[in-house]
Amino acid sequence: MPANINLNHFRNLVAMASADGNMDEDEKEFLLEKAQEFGIDLAEVNAIINNPSEHYFVAPDELGDREEQLSDAVYIAMIDGEIHEKEYNLCVKFANRLGLSAKDVDEIITLSKKLMK
Repeated sequence: MPANINLNHFRNLVAMASADGNMDEDEKEFLLEKAQEFGIDLAEVNAIINNPSEHYFVAPDELGDREEQLSDAVYIAMIDGEIHEKEYNLCVKFANRLGLSAKDVDEIITLSKKLMK
């Protein structure tokens, strides 16, 4: 993935993780792992995490990239082993912004639950 797609993916994940007003340590750890995977500089990572509202949402052009972002968003929502109604609704909003649907969210949740077992 090109660097700008990785950076936008990371920004979108931070927006998702911070949407409920609380970013817990598991979410931060996952975000830091993603940032490292994407090769994003730690100073930039901290700037994005500390100021999530300053970064705009960018949906990728490629369907595979959009699906990957949704999968990561669902993972963040389910990081505690379950998905609460508010988190589910956020994932559906996130999916819609990516041009995907609630059905896509449901499929990823079902798959994630199987993988978590």
